[in-house]
Amino acid sequence: MHFLKKIIILSFVWLSLAFVPAVLAQTATDRFEVEAIIVEGNERVTDATIQAYLPIKVGDKIDLQALDQAISSLFSTNLFENVSISRDGNQVIVEIAENPIINRINIEGNDVLSDERLLAELDIQPRRVYTAAVARGGTQRLLEIYRLSGRFAASVVPKIIRLENNRVDLVFEVDEGPLIKIQSIRFLGNKSFSDYALRQIISSRVERWWALLASTDKYDPGRLDYDVRLLRQFYLSRGYADIDVVRAQGGLLSDRSGFAVTFSLTEGPRYQLRDISFTSEIESVDVSALRDLIPLETGDWYDVRAIEEGLLNITNELGNFGYAFVNVTPEVITDPETKQLDVQINIGAATKNFVERIEVINNSRTLDNVVRRELEIVEGDAYNQLKIDRSLRKVRGLGFFRKVDVETKQGSTADQSVVQFDVEEQPTGDFSIGLGYSSLDKTTLSLGIKERNFLGTGRATNFSLSTSDTRADYRVGISEPYLFDRNLRGGIELFNEKVTETSAEVKTQGLSATASFNAARDYYHRFGYRYVSKDTKQESTKATSSTGDEGKSLIESAVTYTLGRDTLNNRFDPSEGYLFEAKQEYAGVGGDVNYLRSVLRASYYKPYLFNSIVLGVRGQYGFVEGLDEKVSQSARFALGGRNVRGFDSGGIGPRDIGTDTAVGGNNMYSGSIELISSLGLSDDLGIRWTLFSDFGSVWKTDYPDGVIGANDEKMRQSVGFGFLWDTAIGPLTFYWADAFSKTSYDKTKRFQFNIGTRF
Repeated sequence: MHFLKKIIILSFVWLSLAFVPAVLAQTATDRFEVEAIIVEGNERVTDATIQAYLPIKVGDKIDLQALDQAISSLFSTNLFENVSISRDGNQVIVEIAENPIINRINIEGNDVLSDERLLAELDIQPRRVYTAAVARGGTQRLLEIYRLSGRFAASVVPKIIRLENNRVDLVFEVDEGPLIKIQSIRFLGNKSFSDYALRQIISSRVERWWALLASTDKYDPGRLDYDVRLLRQFYLSRGYADIDVVRAQGGLLSDRSGFAVTFSLTEGPRYQLRDISFTSEIESVDVSALRDLIPLETGDWYDVRAIEEGLLNITNELGNFGYAFVNVTPEVITDPETKQLDVQINIGAATKNFVERIEVINNSRTLDNVVRRELEIVEGDAYNQLKIDRSLRKVRGLGFFRKVDVETKQGSTADQSVVQFDVEEQPTGDFSIGLGYSSLDKTTLSLGIKERNFLGTGRATNFSLSTSDTRADYRVGISEPYLFDRNLRGGIELFNEKVTETSAEVKTQGLSATASFNAARDYYHRFGYRYVSKDTKQESTKATSSTGDEGKSLIESAVTYTLGRDTLNNRFDPSEGYLFEAKQEYAGVGGDVNYLRSVLRASYYKPYLFNSIVLGVRGQYGFVEGLDEKVSQSARFALGGRNVRGFDSGGIGPRDIGTDTAVGGNNMYSGSIELISSLGLSDDLGIRWTLFSDFGSVWKTDYPDGVIGANDEKMRQSVGFGFLWDTAIGPLTFYWADAFSKTSYDKTKRFQFNIGTRF
């Protein structure tokens, strides 16, 4: 049997060897020289184009394997639905069926997301060649969009409708499915902080029935990554240097009604600071002077925010000495046994720099020079971080940009730098309509149009109109921030006002002009001139005696001077910094009245709780004295309205007994304490709330006859709340205030409402 097996094996070997020459001979025979390439079936794609894609040319000697490679090459172009290549003698026959052209893209079955949005995200255009890959890519993109919208059960099926001339309509049939939101958020491994406390830290939220416009309750894997960073920052700022968020994941509930989100973490021990040390590769740096720049003391709980703030302070301080590119890094060394840690600050090598170039980017509307003229540093200056920071604050303070960032880059040489201001523009035009109600004026309607950056030049224009049962007022003005291309701000405003009272009609018209310039350290000087013509028609003798205007026409010609300092980070919506102003006005440069008026004004803003809440404090004090004559009503102070909410404009202070109208006072003060924040509200709403308390008083008149409260200095007070909402059509403000400290003759105004749009 064993011998028989050997015979069989030897027989197979012999037969195989016998066929090898035949196979080799056949392969050699199948090689041929291409005499011609014939293309068949093409309609849009030319023969020349197809032959250009072929890896074989006329005159090549090829075999059958080369033909297979040619088929693969043509398929890889995505131009063809089917390709076959055959040999006819020494001719190569290429038969193709072209992929169709997309005639139109349709989306069917969608309701929540519009066709316009989905088609824009698809990025598939008509007249593009259709392939199965195009349909698959579009399907995946649509599913991704729906998942980002919280619809994880959505399905998309691509279909084609074949048309004549090898065209197709590409249709995506969509089943949007239900909106799947977060139903639960839990934490594993947290011992020092409760689940409730940690849920307040992260951005993801459990579905709430009242949060109709929120999106943070939609499951978003990208938001979970952000939440992990928030959790780490929270623990690191409270001494937990070893915090590790092991996992963050979400899973669909079994009934697919929502997501359950879980964060797994390891807290580790809580550390106290033992020591902060420094190393520096810059010999001229006195590291001992840098210790005070880190707001953390020995024995304090470790706080990564304090370390980061210290690193920024150190970097800026070195920048003030011309070191633009300094690598300042911390090294944290923990001792779990003692629960203490050391921080070593390492300062890398650096050379002093000069500003080679300053660039302003992404400003499509605002002119470059509008930004450049606010800068305290120019090309060729020694690099100075302090000047750059002040320049950044001034550019942000323009109010023209939603966001302003500054970045310093390496210049053409190691000792030169490029300072780049990256701006994101925002609407600077305001159109507003206001509505208010008071016991005196009843319903008040106001209209205003402002443009703070006219044609991108930085010029400001304004027009306002206010009307009620008793008054009509309009103003129009323009201001130039750099008059004659110098550090000189100029402006002019025309105004006209008519007040109709029970026994008097007062018409006021005139103009005011100002010119101001900035000095060092945020100081400014402002000069002004005001010309006013006032006509008073009175029927009541009591009114005449109280105003002192005697029913005559008065011309007021006055000059003003203001000294101020402004460090606010935004001129129109400040959240940090202060403003102080001292103003004096002298009337008597011609005209019919002669007086000296002085006003002190100050405001202060400071953010707290990681910039989530802003404290605002404002106050003013003023007095006016007649020069060799009594002070008439036109020169006195009025109080109420915006400066003391809860009271009508002019609703505080002395009033004429006969007409029940405000006559103003020679002395005045007012103030406000306010908190502004969006805490507790979804960021998607764009709403900030405010709590405030206003106070003030106005008193003393040189014409006390027929006046109630002529010398009543009693402080008026109010408390209230409000909302500031950046709506789709523009900003909306609403204030409600209760004047809980008032007199019987004061006029109150419980609410103010204003809405507008920006352009």
